[in-house]
Amino acid sequence: MNVIQELHQFEDGLRPPQPSVAHAWDGEKWVPDASKVALMEQLNIERLCARVDAAADYARNALAGDPLKAMEYAQAAAEAQAYIDEGYPKKAVPLSVSAWVVKGRTARQAVDQIIAKAARFKEGLLTLRTLRLKAKEQIKVHIAKGKTDLANQVSEDAIAAIRAVANDLAG
Repeated sequence: MNVIQELHQFEDGLRPPQPSVAHAWDGEKWVPDASKVALMEQLNIERLCARVDAAADYARNALAGDPLKAMEYAQAAAEAQAYIDEGYPKKAVPLSVSAWVVKGRTARQAVDQIIAKAARFKEGLLTLRTLRLKAKEQIKVHIAKGKTDLANQVSEDAIAAIRAVANDLAG
């Protein structure tokens, strides 16, 4: 009995196993198929970038919550800034500011807190955006250079950084 290891039966005979789905048989050996390689690279880019986008989406949703709540906060921040710009007039406190004038808080303290929270939120969103876009670009570069391991590491590092930013802002 002859045992032939590492050969596979195909319709036209025995041959070594296909190294990857991106390889085609040229009649003598397996060779990379440029169109399949490009497709695999694109699919890998899309998969890794989608993971980074999903982490950023989750973080933004956790920070902002309900979109209407985010709009409410943005409106309060805009009204608070207008109130500051007008010089904190005592007889013209915006409703969104006066709603936060509770528990001994003055209108000025309420405005300062609203503006500070809005600034932290805006900074957090910009940090998330920067992390997300930088990672996606690095993933594309690494995949184009055939450095899939580095692309995977960039994706994992970006997701960890995004989660850290979200935790810092939530806490």
